[in-house]
Amino acid sequence: MENDKSKMRRSAYLLGLSSAVALAVVIYFMLQAPGKIDNLRLGAYDGDVGALEWIAKERGFFDKVGLNVEMKPYPSGNAAVDAMRKGDVDVATAADLVVAKRSFKEKDLRVLADICRYWNKGLVGRKDSGISTPADLRGKRIGVSATSSAEHNLVVFLALQGLTTEDVTLVDLPPKGLVEEISAGTIDAAITWQPHVAAIVSQLGDNAVLIMDGGTEANLLILTLKDQLPIQTEALKKLMKGLVMADDWVRENPQEAKTYLISRFKLDRDYIEALWPRMQLSVSLPQEILGAMDSEARWLAKSVNVEAVPNFAETIYTAPLASVRPSAVSVFTK
Repeated sequence: MENDKSKMRRSAYLLGLSSAVALAVVIYFMLQAPGKIDNLRLGAYDGDVGALEWIAKERGFFDKVGLNVEMKPYPSGNAAVDAMRKGDVDVATAADLVVAKRSFKEKDLRVLADICRYWNKGLVGRKDSGISTPADLRGKRIGVSATSSAEHNLVVFLALQGLTTEDVTLVDLPPKGLVEEISAGTIDAAITWQPHVAAIVSQLGDNAVLIMDGGTEANLLILTLKDQLPIQTEALKKLMKGLVMADDWVRENPQEAKTYLISRFKLDRDYIEALWPRMQLSVSLPQEILGAMDSEARWLAKSVNVEAVPNFAETIYTAPLASVRPSAVSVFTK
């Protein structure tokens, strides 16, 4: 029979074992749990190229890293940055041209990451206006939204054809207005971005000629203000973690990602299949965004007769993304 000392030793052993197991379980769940929950208000572009931020929210990636994100949708980058200025959101998404344009006066904008690189511009002409080649644009009325990325694309495209904006008549219209006016025949051609390009082609049918498809690269950037950096240090790191998780999910599940875009933004599959090769839903800070913003700023400076352009290296803040995925940062800011 087992003596009392043996029983005591076995009981102590079992008690110690159960305590160790309990401690291991506690440590495991501590490591799995996000710990402190941070809060962030995100002014998000409510469109296809802004999908990554919506995926991160709706698939729970922000929750997994301990970040409670209040998503506020905006139809444009300018509207999102305006909301950030008013204190309605902490972080905003906007195209590189928005940063280039606003940085002349708004020196406190800080770029945290690029979440989509895309080529979604299109220049569509009417065949019955005598347009079949780029050279036919001379003397024609071209609709474009003023001081937009589409207008910058038009200037670059015309230059490649040996033309300038002096060789055409520009008509300033919002994107939906472009669809209406070219359909009515009051303008001969229009340059804009998707999905408005597809809408124009659909409206014109056989009378449409796609003169330019894709255009120069654009970037959808995550922005904040300089004075928010020390306040939101941990929240911004978690924001990058959630976006990187969304980035990985998109690369691993492209078909499911396409289906998500179709459902979330009410788009048809043919449109998404055509756009997909021309958009990269990924998180990065590439050197190219400095060149893009510098080119855009020089174009903008000419239109307002300003010589000095901002030093965009000063707008880049690499720390949050570099702490999560250093390989995604290839920009040189010094």
